Amino acid sequence: MRFNNIDICSEYDHELTDMIRIESSHIIDMYLRLLKYYENAHCKKLNISCNEKAVHPCISSRRNGYIRLHMPFCPNRFSSLSPSQKSLFYLDLINSSILYLGMQWDWNLSYFTGIHRSILASNFKNQWIHGKPSPSPDRHKQACLKIVQTIDEAVVFLIITQDRKVTKKITVTTAEPVFWIYRQYLGQIRWIDSSRLKITGKAGEILFEACGL
Repeated sequence: MRFNNIDICSEYDHELTDMIRIESSHIIDMYLRLLKYYENAHCKKLNISCNEKAVHPCISSRRNGYIRLHMPFCPNRFSSLSPSQKSLFYLDLINSSILYLGMQWDWNLSYFTGIHRSILASNFKNQWIHGKPSPSPDRHKQACLKIVQTIDEAVVFLIITQDRKVTKKITVTTAEPVFWIYRQYLGQIRWIDSSRLKITGKAGEILFEACGL
């Protein structure tokens, strides 16, 4: 089975779970983009439960590859952390959780520690191209959407290239660094002519328009 999904929640506090999911979104997003997937015999999705009563890691459920892992957690200490410290907390929580599972199931732990190091080296900056570049009708230009995600924000850029050189970089939107918030702008690029295009959603609605390209 392919391990390619992670969720972090609070065991006892629904409001804290909502906050954790928002605050950890950019770390999970970055981690999974580097991970892509990991073939194994045990885990499809890792559900990490921050449990203030736990004194050591403990698996409570492993149904059909959906693992629920309880990890020790101190709410009082957590609440005083700065945004950058919380990002490090979530990254370390994911890393320690996977190392715990991996030691039991003989995973390639160096692969996961490499992901951990890469995220630290990037200072939690996550950037990638959404989908495939879209060529203009005359084939002289290409357009793509680039996402730059940090601790504080996610910026979606429209990038225009010609002869492999960037000729335009236009901000489509700036949003919270939470995937389900900014993904609404990750539509399909449709050229109108060689100087105009629009970005459309799944239902064909226009999300963004640009001209003079």
